[in-house]
Amino acid sequence: MPLDTGRTWLRTPLVFALLSTAAMPLAAQTTSPASAQDAASQLDRNGDQDRKGGQDDRGAGAKTAAHPDIVVTARQASASILGSDTALQLYPQSIRIFDGQALDALNATRMNDVLDLAGGVTRQNDFGGLWDKYAIRGFAGDENAGPDILINRFGSNLGYNAPIDSATIERVEVLKGASAALSGRGEPGGSINIVTKAPLDHVQAATQFSLGSFNRVRATADVTGPITNTLAARLIGVAERHDSFRDFVDGERVLIAPSLSWTPSPTVRALYQAQYMRNDNVLDRGVVGINGDARALDRSTFLGEPADGAITQKIFWQQGSLFADLGGGIGLEVGGSHRDGSLRGLGTMVDFGGRGVQPGGQVAGRDRRRHNFAWNDLSLRAELTATPYWLGIEHDLRIGVDRVRHALDFRLGRARGTPANPILLIDLFDPVYGQPLPEPPIALSRTASFRSESIYAQDVIRAGAFTLLLGARWNSFREDVDNRLTGNDALDTRDSGVTPRAALSWRASDNLTLYTSWGRSLRQNPSDGFATFSAERSRSAEVGLKFSLLDGALTGQGALFDMEKRNVLNPNAADPFVKTQIGRQRSRGAEVSATWSMPGSLYATGTYTYIDAEIRNDANAALIGSPLSNVPAHAGSLFVLKQLGPWGIGGGVTHVGSRAGDPFGTDYRLPAYTVARANLSYDIAPEVTIRADLDNLFDTYYISSSYANVWTTPGAPRNFRITLSTRFP
Repeated sequence: MPLDTGRTWLRTPLVFALLSTAAMPLAAQTTSPASAQDAASQLDRNGDQDRKGGQDDRGAGAKTAAHPDIVVTARQASASILGSDTALQLYPQSIRIFDGQALDALNATRMNDVLDLAGGVTRQNDFGGLWDKYAIRGFAGDENAGPDILINRFGSNLGYNAPIDSATIERVEVLKGASAALSGRGEPGGSINIVTKAPLDHVQAATQFSLGSFNRVRATADVTGPITNTLAARLIGVAERHDSFRDFVDGERVLIAPSLSWTPSPTVRALYQAQYMRNDNVLDRGVVGINGDARALDRSTFLGEPADGAITQKIFWQQGSLFADLGGGIGLEVGGSHRDGSLRGLGTMVDFGGRGVQPGGQVAGRDRRRHNFAWNDLSLRAELTATPYWLGIEHDLRIGVDRVRHALDFRLGRARGTPANPILLIDLFDPVYGQPLPEPPIALSRTASFRSESIYAQDVIRAGAFTLLLGARWNSFREDVDNRLTGNDALDTRDSGVTPRAALSWRASDNLTLYTSWGRSLRQNPSDGFATFSAERSRSAEVGLKFSLLDGALTGQGALFDMEKRNVLNPNAADPFVKTQIGRQRSRGAEVSATWSMPGSLYATGTYTYIDAEIRNDANAALIGSPLSNVPAHAGSLFVLKQLGPWGIGGGVTHVGSRAGDPFGTDYRLPAYTVARANLSYDIAPEVTIRADLDNLFDTYYISSSYANVWTTPGAPRNFRITLSTRFP
């Protein structure tokens, strides 16, 4: 059954482009091809720069268009999760930003490549590689969608979306702590915001072609420039094909992303961006931990069925934005984001409980699933912005309303045995494929309709050495679920509440800023088709410092944090589709990050995080005191890049401590690991670079994440990539 929000006219790009919110002027979005530089250190270095001085988050080298105040305020503040163009050194919250130069330094193709360096961000179960899933400071958010992942400050992880591709990313922002007052569905641990590339006011073209281990081939192209004096365009394309170190696992991806910017006058700017992606990938649940040993099996062992083929995800996404300068420092922004998506295909995987691993640990039963999911969502937002200066106090004010609609059609076929009679038995140590595969009968079939309306305000107030952030959001949401297999029983969930936020920073000196931040969050818990659940409520508090030393060459931040959640959904150990609610979770800890940046010479960035995250209270006494799944107590990473004339030599190391391997309160744990990487590049010409990357340098057998012992994901062994990049001019 096709889904329809009742707003089909929004699918017309020309009309949709006139709706919007993160307005645009795309001259401010130049990415310098110079050596890698972390955007955070750049802004920290220019922390006392006036907000309206034309400085964007690529630092002093960035160029702006003829109207820098409008350009920078409109694009940077509106698309940014901060909702303000206050310099990071003064902003009273922990944030890590990776701009295009940092992405180039890492040679990233997926967000995993970046977020290991974000600090406090740990990998979670990613549904066999079919979506992005992380925990921030110990809290993982929705079981399927993860924490808040935004695109240009619009929610993007409703539904089952494929992993984000770096080819369309201008920068990645990781905001730690409460952000619900401005961004909506808030996680107390933090949110991830992707700012996408948009047209430039000058001609620029870039290509990249890479070959690597496991028959990986990837090609990207990015062309942008003006069409007329008021109209500019951009087109990005990606084609990728790969096998895997995992037996019978392969995939391919095609992406095309057009965008248009229109500037009819200095006070009116509009942007339309779209992206179509088709992602085909074999559903791979990984290996099985035997008798508590997560690495008991060979890491290449595939426990599905090759005959199932690939899961196919198709996603069409579009956003539009319009900014109008009304004069007197007041601006109006309207915008919208719309997404259609589907996920379809077969997968065979080891089952849970008595249906899964059999006594002795040699053989396991499996279930076979046919996935048929379709969804669409629509977000609309209108904001008034103002930058008044009253009685010597500077304000950066946003007042807005937004509305979100999401519709999901969920159909799952499932062929499953019983504890006494498991089916599709397979030898875990010597798998044989090709046995007769049953057609999965329909097991779950439902529709869900989610709606929310919000009114919010945020003011960033600067007075001398102090910066005060105050914000609040009133949010009302409703979900209606119809279970088609139980007589279309209607399950209605309704809730509302206010999520306040307050933060304060004090610039103690030119080199040191102290800050504190506090906030609350409210998140709707979706129905599992059988029951409704109370909303998830949380609070977050932190204190920290930011420093900038050696004339801005060395920058960093540190924080102590404490967070609590109530009413978190938890899967059942025998069937993950059945949910219960955890009474209370707590996460507290410390983190520190630092960046040393000498343009054209040396770039180094590192993080360390300590997290104590556990269940504090629950009706199930066996869960109390259990650590949260996939959250290590200790994690750290370091990356260094040194320029020696046309040569670039770099490398890094990531350490992840021992972690709980499931959310069920068992003693299954994932072992700690340390992996290293190295890279070497050479500038053949100013416009042409060739680079070699070697990942997992010492060929460590490590476990990246797990959902349970039967779904444990091993990391890739030693592998390499050779990349040829061009950029003109």
